[in-house]
Amino acid sequence: MSKSTIRNIILSLVLIVTSVAIFGFMAYQITQQGSRLAFQIETLEKERSQEASRLKLKRTADETVSDREQLKSYFLEQESDSIDFLNKVESLAPIVGVKLQTSGLESVVNSADDTKWIQAEFSFSGSRAQIDRFIKILETLPLVLKIKSIEMVTKSNTEWQATVAIQVQVLSYAK
Repeated sequence: MSKSTIRNIILSLVLIVTSVAIFGFMAYQITQQGSRLAFQIETLEKERSQEASRLKLKRTADETVSDREQLKSYFLEQESDSIDFLNKVESLAPIVGVKLQTSGLESVVNSADDTKWIQAEFSFSGSRAQIDRFIKILETLPLVLKIKSIEMVTKSNTEWQATVAIQVQVLSYAK
């Protein structure tokens, strides 16, 4: 082989090795950039999903303001609101025609689910129809409540007396 052929072969080998090295480096860079791009796309999709969820929650919160206010009205907001509850019950008694006396008021905590309740006991008297009507009114008050006990006794042919224990839930949020 001649000197020029050997030189051309060496030059060709150098060019081939350089080309392979450059090709390998470019392939490595493309793989790295592709992985980085895939990670960035995944991160962007997560951020878009979180943003969409946040917007949906905000829209739901804005759309349900009146519903939440109405639900809130079914609870006593704090224990001191029990006075308003008692006043409401006491104002209903003369309308129905019963004589009402509040015989107890206390705060109770349900140990099963840690909910707070205000328990009130009422004694009232009137005719059987008036007593029944007043108990139905108590049962249908627009509050979250439980009738714990009802005791009715007859005092005379036309006069009945009832004692009712009722619990009204105090608004509390999960901790």
